[in-house]
Amino acid sequence: MADGVETEVTTLLETKVLTKADIKVLLQWIDEMEEFGPSHIASSSEWHDHALDRDWQGYRASAFSSSGRVIYKVIGTKIIVEVHRVTAKHDYSKK
Repeated sequence: MADGVETEVTTLLETKVLTKADIKVLLQWIDEMEEFGPSHIASSSEWHDHALDRDWQGYRASAFSSSGRVIYKVIGTKIIVEVHRVTAKHDYSKK
């Protein structure tokens, strides 16, 4: 994970913005990303995955709840997924 993401997730859990159910879905996303790769996530209707633009050009977002998003980037030909932001709201602002 990129710098600050762990802290962001911990804060969201402590303030009860993220629920245990959200974490369960995020862990499912991680499992699917590891097992099947980014093309599976991008093509799955379950994750509502899409490319981002403007400040997030080159990044993607997947939905883990009605408003929660995980923002990530695939790096290089060896698939390395780097999570840059987890937000419980439909918020794409860079921090």
